Amino acid sequence: MSQLNTRTAATWYVLLMALWVYGFGVIDRQLPAIVVFVLLLGAGAIHVGAGYLLARWEAVALAAVPVLLAIAISGLDSSLWVTLLLLMVFPGAPLIAVGVYFSLWQADRDDRSPDSWLYGERPDYQ
Repeated sequence: MSQLNTRTAATWYVLLMALWVYGFGVIDRQLPAIVVFVLLLGAGAIHVGAGYLLARWEAVALAAVPVLLAIAISGLDSSLWVTLLLLMVFPGAPLIAVGVYFSLWQADRDDRSPDSWLYGERPDYQ
C-alpha cells in the first residue's frame, strides 16, 4: 500500500469496498453494535481517503460502486443494496467530496506562485 496515488487509489477503493460489501452480504447473523460502528467508521475513512488521493470531483461517482457491488453479490431481492444506496447518498458521497475538497484546499495553500498571497499565503520574501 506504499504506492497509493491517483492511479491506484480507485482500484484500492473498489477492492476494499468489495470486501466490505461481501462481508456484510454473506454474514447471516447479527453483529454486535460496536463492530458495525467500527466497520462504518472504517468505511468512512476509506471514502475520505479515496477522495483525498484522487483529488478530482469526478471521484464522487465512486459512491455508486458499493451499491453496484451489493446488487452483484446479494441480488435485487436483498435489502443490502437499498441500505448501501442510502448510505452512499449520505454520508458516503459527501465524505468523498470532503476528501476531494481538503486535497484541493491543501494544494491551493501550498501554491508558491507569485499571486499566492491572494489565497491567504504569506508572501515569501527572500
